[in-house]
Amino acid sequence: MGADAFIEPIIVATILIGGVYVNRRSTSLKDGYRSPSSESLLPNMEPQWRERKVFGRTVRCRNTAVWRDTKISRFIARYPFAVEVWYWLLVYWTYQIGRAFTALTLQADLTPIARLHALSLISLEKRLGLFIELDVQHWFLPRPVLLKIINCMYSFIHIPGTITFLACLYHYAPRPLFEARRRTLAICNLIAFVIFTSWPCMPPRLLPEEDGFGFVDTVHTGKVASVWTSNRFCQQLAAMPSLHFGYSFIIGLTIATMPNVRATNIRRRLMLIAAGMAYPTMILIAILATANHFVLDAVAGFFVAVAGWHVNGVLVNLLPLEDWFFNLLHVHKPDHEEARDGTASPVGDGKIGPEEEWWRRA
Repeated sequence: MGADAFIEPIIVATILIGGVYVNRRSTSLKDGYRSPSSESLLPNMEPQWRERKVFGRTVRCRNTAVWRDTKISRFIARYPFAVEVWYWLLVYWTYQIGRAFTALTLQADLTPIARLHALSLISLEKRLGLFIELDVQHWFLPRPVLLKIINCMYSFIHIPGTITFLACLYHYAPRPLFEARRRTLAICNLIAFVIFTSWPCMPPRLLPEEDGFGFVDTVHTGKVASVWTSNRFCQQLAAMPSLHFGYSFIIGLTIATMPNVRATNIRRRLMLIAAGMAYPTMILIAILATANHFVLDAVAGFFVAVAGWHVNGVLVNLLPLEDWFFNLLHVHKPDHEEARDGTASPVGDGKIGPEEEWWRRA
């Protein structure tokens, strides 16, 4: 096992820990934090139960605020992004374990089925005039420097870039917007898992030579494969949809539509729009040039992202389960941490109103 197997996880861990530190809070009584010396002066008078809305109905749930004075709760009050790290790890590893399970239980007869699905996509793309994957890859092949860059972009940007985006968004955005984006990514994982499990599709790089296309697996032949995608537990027949593109589209659209940029600051607005458009464009080129996805995989990733963007609020109905879990651990996590100016944020439903001005540094 080479050093690369440790470098990538260390980078990811560093970003997560950095996000926890950057988003730390002062040790004041703000946001429900109590210093150890104040515990005896502020006895816990919280009720045992609280009410939540679940699909429009009011249900009674455990009130985790009764545990606000435990050591873990104080740590969360001081470093609230630690909870988001837990969320990300839960969603990511649930998704990866699901992929690993399908990879280990993969039946031999699914490989030819996945190949036929890939060939059907090529046939459809030819009819639609979208079959450009070979042209894109052939443009990069005689340009080794650019090919190296595009290989690294595909292998090493997806996960670190997404985590960095979440940490920065948490720092600047109001909690409703941040939580909506976090739920959107979780919904995308769920939809993608259902699709590639029920409709396995072989990526272009794995199509056999006898099919006559000649795709090159540039990432693995160039020895720049990510540790996350080159292990035996990775499901290789999961080209459809492309979460690389789906995630990048969500990140890019969020950046491009950042609110509260002053109307007179046209340059700042144009820079955000350009950056928001550039990121998914670069990822699209990377997934095509490395022969990891078809154009229609990216189209499917786009629609998965749009679906997650609009229906992510359904996950709010799972908050009673979260209450039960944190109550079991004797941990309190405030529902919505206060905004940077100290005003409480309302319960998020995945939609952001114009009154929630957060790009305060523009």
